[in-house]
Amino acid sequence: MRPHEALARRADASGFTLIELLVALALMGMAASLLLAGLRMAGLVAMRAQTTASGLDDVIAAQRVLRTGIERLWPVARLDTAKPVIEFRGNDAMLSYVAPPFDRDAPDALQRFQLLRTATGDIVLYRVSTRKVGIDARGYDLAGWTPTTLLRGTRGLSISYRGVPASGGARAWLNRWWDRASPPELIRIHVEFAPADSRQWPDLLVRPRVATSTCLPDRAGGCGAEP
Repeated sequence: MRPHEALARRADASGFTLIELLVALALMGMAASLLLAGLRMAGLVAMRAQTTASGLDDVIAAQRVLRTGIERLWPVARLDTAKPVIEFRGNDAMLSYVAPPFDRDAPDALQRFQLLRTATGDIVLYRVSTRKVGIDARGYDLAGWTPTTLLRGTRGLSISYRGVPASGGARAWLNRWWDRASPPELIRIHVEFAPADSRQWPDLLVRPRVATSTCLPDRAGGCGAEP
């Protein structure tokens, strides 16, 4: 074999080895990318599972339902009182108001809602259409109302209201807002769980998006003209 032919063969062999090295590096890079993507997905799945196991999803869903309803509440005037008051009553253990229906119920008339905690520790939101007859509109008797359980196994429910006391004075957090001409400026809802329960409830603060004036219910069960 001539010297220049041997040199050419060695060069060809060297070039082929370099190509193999580049292909191997590319494959290793692709494998590393797939591995990182798999680890990232596994981390997200684990985080989701931990969130679900801790009940955080239930807390988020409950707060979303309450915030949406309370923010959209309507100051519907009560027609059975001598002074102008709205259909809004609340104390530290119960909240009753009028708001548009859930999206799944729309289109429909305004609905009455009542939030309370049952003796078994469930946080339940009751609702009924304002057009439905034969029910207790005050909510003392909830027969005929539709219950939606927001949370189960709670240890306590506490509701407070920000505004001027009925007797006058400076704004403060009150444990009762009853038969007033307007809703409170802020509503704070606190839920407690047992010490062994991993769920946590950040205090829910909601500002109703309504004017202070009241409105009269119309024939369609909505909010008509102001009195």
